[in-house]
Amino acid sequence: MGRREDTPAARLRRIFIPLVIVGLAVGVLTSIIFSKRRPAPPAAIVATGPEDTATTSSQVEPPPETPASPPPSPDEPSETTGPSTAPPGEAVFLEGLHPRLVPEGPAPASLGALDDPDAFRMALHLDRVGAGISAIPFADVWQTARTRRAAAAWRAARASDRTDATPPDESLRYILLTSLPLHWIDPDTGDTRSATIPLLAAHSIEIEGAQVGLLPATTWREVGPGTFEALVVNADDEPVVRITRRWELGDSWNIVLRQRIENLAGRLLSIRWQQYGPPSLVADRARYMDRRRFRFGYELPIAQDPDGLADIDPGVDLALELSSVIKQDEADLWRHEVGGPTLAWFASTNRYFAMTIHPLLPDVIRGDRTLARTVERIARTVHEDEAQGAWILTELYAPEHVVEPGGTLVLDLGVYAGPLDRHVLDGEQPFDALNMRGMILYQMSAMCAFCTFQWLAILLLNILSFLQAYVVFDWSLSIIGLVIIVRTLLHPITKRSQVNMQRFGRVMSAMKPEIDRLKQTYPDDPKRMQQEQMRMMKEKGVNPLHMLGCLPMFLQMPIWVALYAMLYFAFDLRQEPAFFGFFQVLGGWSFLGDLSAADHLVEFDEPRRILFLNVTGFNLLPFLMGAIFFFQQKYMSPPPSAAMTKEQAQQQKIMRFMMVVMFPIMLYSAPSGLTLYILTSSTVGILESRHIRHRVDAMDLDAPSGKDPPGKKPGGSRDPRARAYTKALERAKEKARRHRGGPRKRFKKRQ
Repeated sequence: MGRREDTPAARLRRIFIPLVIVGLAVGVLTSIIFSKRRPAPPAAIVATGPEDTATTSSQVEPPPETPASPPPSPDEPSETTGPSTAPPGEAVFLEGLHPRLVPEGPAPASLGALDDPDAFRMALHLDRVGAGISAIPFADVWQTARTRRAAAAWRAARASDRTDATPPDESLRYILLTSLPLHWIDPDTGDTRSATIPLLAAHSIEIEGAQVGLLPATTWREVGPGTFEALVVNADDEPVVRITRRWELGDSWNIVLRQRIENLAGRLLSIRWQQYGPPSLVADRARYMDRRRFRFGYELPIAQDPDGLADIDPGVDLALELSSVIKQDEADLWRHEVGGPTLAWFASTNRYFAMTIHPLLPDVIRGDRTLARTVERIARTVHEDEAQGAWILTELYAPEHVVEPGGTLVLDLGVYAGPLDRHVLDGEQPFDALNMRGMILYQMSAMCAFCTFQWLAILLLNILSFLQAYVVFDWSLSIIGLVIIVRTLLHPITKRSQVNMQRFGRVMSAMKPEIDRLKQTYPDDPKRMQQEQMRMMKEKGVNPLHMLGCLPMFLQMPIWVALYAMLYFAFDLRQEPAFFGFFQVLGGWSFLGDLSAADHLVEFDEPRRILFLNVTGFNLLPFLMGAIFFFQQKYMSPPPSAAMTKEQAQQQKIMRFMMVVMFPIMLYSAPSGLTLYILTSSTVGILESRHIRHRVDAMDLDAPSGKDPPGKKPGGSRDPRARAYTKALERAKEKARRHRGGPRKRFKKRQ
């Protein structure tokens, strides 16, 4: 064992090293005692959203040189005591986080105006509760066509300095949404409690796992037009974060929400943001059916589109009907999944309007077309209200962000609050870049989505738009022009159908005595009797399938369905009058004043619910349509035949009843543009049938058996035996002709 070194240097080391170790231990112990929660290192805080939601320089503003909270305004003293600021660079504790309360003040100033539609499309009425929006009324959008005309006349009179004009009824101004009433049962007392939630209000902020509510009005103070500020402090009233929400009104239907969360704690903070999203909209007043939906726009996953060149997918197949969302058990409408598509926009729509959140234009231009840093999850809750029944409230949950000391987290949003107008969504940015035209869905319901034919509805709208803009300059005349186009294309089929029906009727009338004898011969064997009837019909060269009686109508059914969906949802035709507003000139008559609503021979002041119909007035066109259908049966339906069984005759009567009675009832509250189309098409069909009948009367339809019907090529029968017989007959004739044309054979006379 070696001797221990006893030099001065060794003695110094033996004294200094234990002192250093003891000092470090004391420091660690002190930090544990006086700092109950240590900030996690940057590597330990990982965003739970997609990779592109990680905090970057474009999402978090750099810290200012001297991050400090300004002292409270003298006219708005805090209700708590304590220091108002923390020393620069010194970390504050995170115990007892709560918003610093401010006294209630006057109602916030509104943005925009309603008196000049050329200056502002809407107004924003703001609310200090959650720093949200209490109402969004539109400047020149009204609930009824009559009120729209009254508003236009009033503005024209005011422009010409006339004072005799009557202003429109403000109660019929279209308001996209207002604050939402909530009702719930207090679990402690059992009492019913109520609250009002403004649109897109701030809900809460989570700081290092601690939830801080931001909804009360005493949380926010108005620091400028459309700008609200809230301060979250700790138990010692030391500022931790400052939150700013600023509303800006765009030139069109766009609203900008600028949100800033500034870190004043002097340390790294993990922050999650939560706010309310677009709720379900109010149902349309003149609705024939309730088609409120939630829509999603997606950017494809990186694995499928690494360069981000594909258009935003509007998710037509994922459109959620309000009725189905109310019934579902899942709490989330949408949640991001790793490796899945990223949300680009989220919309709540009704028949004609939408409220949509989306990225702002500068970010979209730079290639950031998603809401990844603002929305990681969309939750939904169902509420009941006497005025509108069940409705949905949505909540937006942002992913986790790490904010440096003095840094500012940017969570800006764009809000589209306007009509589902293809000209706006196609012609303005960032709506076009985000493919937000996909919100326009000409689809009656999820159950009938397969038969709506979206492409056909868009084609019909383009044809009507062309006729209206360049040919007839009126939407109703465009609809009549579309009838003429469709009827012209179907005329060859209609003509052939009429010819075959006339021939079938004549042949069956001639066969009636023979069919009566068959009934007497086989009274107890209906199967044998039908076989004999079919044999006789084949001998006469007729077949019921050749009539094509209902084929023209069946070919028009897809057009009717697509036209129905298009006329119901197309904003282009909303409150557009028929025939250049001719009936409205007659004392403001409401008849055919809105092609997207019922014809309203007499319009009711308030809609009435009758059975399953939402009736807004007494309508004339459905009754005219039933009368036209009655007369159409005489020209278009197959004539009654002796071969028809009792069941077939009963089915034909039911079809006539459906066409004449049930069909007009079902379409009683449908858009008058659709009833005008069907009424015009049926009328043109009757005239077409009369013309074809005059042509048929000049034809020889009483052709003998074995001959083809007029206009049919030889051998063109669909019956295989008839075709074989015809070909054999042709071969025999051809052989006889060749024999006749050759040299005559000589036969040796028999001895």
